[in-house]
Amino acid sequence: HARELAARVSGDGSMTVVEGDFYTVALTGPFDVVAYWDGFGVGADADQRILLRRIAGWLAEDGCALLDVYTPWYWAAHEGSEMRFADVRRRYGFDAEGVRMLDSWWPEGREAEAVTQSLRCYGPADLRLLLKGTGLSLADIVAGGALDGEGRWHASVPLAEAMSYRAVLVR
Repeated sequence: HARELAARVSGDGSMTVVEGDFYTVALTGPFDVVAYWDGFGVGADADQRILLRRIAGWLAEDGCALLDVYTPWYWAAHEGSEMRFADVRRRYGFDAEGVRMLDSWWPEGREAEAVTQSLRCYGPADLRLLLKGTGLSLADIVAGGALDGEGRWHASVPLAEAMSYRAVLVR
């Protein structure tokens, strides 16, 4: 989808889509924007700092990074919520000690085969602490959306209700 969008938006080549592992990909910048969706929080805080230092090095002087960051309050409040999609089940969990969201999926009737995604959650104050020494600072926060108790998606909710927020980071 990103490549199709880039082709439509940027016929002059000013938008480049790069696929790779943020921790190992070799990039030469500078870039005006670096976007990292649905993956911030994989690993430990030290891993996030490594990633943030790399992003700082890729950015143009007046560039920004856009990160989707999961909130701890949404995941804590929705721990145990289950959903069904055709023949697949999903359950939200929350590790309060590690401040990690847990998102488990399995085929109906085969919970032993569950696959769980675990991401470290950060409130804005926690993110500001994490950013110390990375060369980046938090310039803005844009609240994301949330699923309600009925499984309906709301694209924009107040930060206190959001699953995640978009952090705008600058050098």
